[in-house]
Parts: sequence; structure tokens; C-alpha cells
Amino acid sequence: MTKHKKQYEKQNNAIKKLKLILIIFIIAVVCISIVSVLARYITRNQNHSLMASKEFYFNSDKLTEEGSEYEIDNWSGVEDYTITINMNSLDNNLNKATYDIPYSISYTSSSNIICQLSKESGIIYASSNSDTFTLQITPNAVFENGDEVWVEIHAVSEAEYQKELYATFKLTVGKENVTYQIDDTVGSSYFELNITNTQSYYVVDEAFNGYVAGQRIDINTYLNLSDENKAKCHSGEITLSFDPNEVRMDMTDSNYLNAETRGTQVINGYEYINEIVIKIDALSSENVRFYKIDKSKDYTYPLGSNDSVIDVSIR
Repeated sequence: MTKHKKQYEKQNNAIKKLKLILIIFIIAVVCISIVSVLARYITRNQNHSLMASKEFYFNSDKLTEEGSEYEIDNWSGVEDYTITINMNSLDNNLNKATYDIPYSISYTSSSNIICQLSKESGIIYASSNSDTFTLQITPNAVFENGDEVWVEIHAVSEAEYQKELYATFKLTVGKENVTYQIDDTVGSSYFELNITNTQSYYVVDEAFNGYVAGQRIDINTYLNLSDENKAKCHSGEITLSFDPNEVRMDMTDSNYLNAETRGTQVINGYEYINEIVIKIDALSSENVRFYKIDKSKDYTYPLGSNDSVIDVSIR
């Protein structure tokens, strides 16, 4: 056997040993993890069995030992949001704790909200086997669509046996709906575009009195503003664009008379409206009338795959 061949075999054997050690190490880590999980599972089951034997039941409709997660979409970002937590000392309808169970309540949260617990401790009385507390979330920042806040709520029993329950709640600021539809029939000389604004807030367009552009304010705050400052806000700002060769807006309509801006188009030497911007108050709806050039058309929307004859853009 040559010197080079011996060196090669020696290196090959060393690599095999390293691979074997690595495999043994991985197996050991996996086994330790499995044993650890099983140990926690067995310990938890033993604790549950012991607690059950002592009629200790500490549960909630939202909080769990494993930690539940809840996601709330389309929060306005300006109004308070209240989370109600129901606690109980029941195992089922037959098994229930026969003694009072006191518990403590705490939370952690993101820095862009202020949280207020209805209480920091409670007692699940044996007479009712239930108790309730709330956590109120108040915005502490100017939010935009897509922004998130979170709060994690903990409840820990203070009785002979300790059990901790918790859950995380995530709220996402979302744009509440502004929807529209057209009701029309063949032969009708006109139709009405119905726009519904379900948004429960207003957006500041121009800064005033400490409010900054882009900030959301709730309805009550808006209603207490002066007319001058109300004009600096909007809830639903709607741009309607259309072809006056097909439809023409009723120029006696209040939405036309109160429009923010108007666009025009010249046809055969005459000027016709082809775009208009209107504001719609929060939690309200408006009907805008249009006259049809061709009465045989049916502009109902939505209807199948047809596009709307009125292009509606929402800000």
C-alpha cells in the first residue's frame, strides 16, 4: 500500500467517524426534545388529574394554557375596542369547583395603545362558578390602514393550585366598506347610483387645532367641530367618472350642487360634466341620478361580468 493511499484511507475513516458522531448527536438532540415534550405532557396531565381530584377548575372562554391567538380586522383605529373575558370554575355541567378561586389579571401590549383593565384581580365564586372582566383598548397614535396593535392578557389562579391562562389579541386597522350599486331597467330614462359609506370615522385632510393631516377622528369628535373645520375632514370622498355620450348627471341633484370639484367635456360645442368629486358622511348613503342617452340599455351594477358605466373611485 502506497503512502498516499494510506493517507487517503486515514482521511476517509476520519470523515466517517465525524459523520457518525454528527448522526449520534442529532439523534440525541431529537430524543432529548421528545423526552422533554413528553415530560411536560405527562407532568401537565398529572397536574390536571391532581387538580381535578381536588375539584380545581380554572378556565376561560378565550384564555388557554397554550395561549390562544385572535385577530380582529377592520378596526377603525380611532374608537375604543373592548375585549370581554369570561372566566369559570367548571369542568362540565356536572363537575364544578365547590370553593371560591381568586385570580390575578395582567397584560402586556404594543406601545401605540393604552389599555385599561376593569379590574386587576377577580374571584370565581363557588355560588356562580363564573366571573367576568374587560380590557379596553384606546388608540395612542395616528393610525393608517394596515397598522397593527396587540395585547396579551394573562389570568393566574391564586388558589392552592396555580394555573396560568393567556391569549394574544391583534387588531388591524382596516378600511371599512364604501360600496355602490346601480338599479336600472331597459326602457327607463334614468337610473340612480346608490353609494353607501359604512366607515365610522373621518380623516383629517388639513391640519387644525392639534389634529394632523391623515389622522382619524371618531364621529362624535367630528360632530363637535365647527363648520370650517368639518370642511377640512372627510369620511368618504368619492370621485365619479363617466362618459357623457352614454349618461349625463342630473344637474339639479344636490350632490352636483354641493360637489367638491367637477370635470367637463365638450360635445358638439356644449360642455358636459364627466367627473365629479363628492363627500359622503360616515355611516350614511347617497343616491345620485343619471339620465341615459340610450333607454334600451340596462346599466344595472353589479350584473354578471359587466363593468359599471360609472367609474367610482374612493379615497
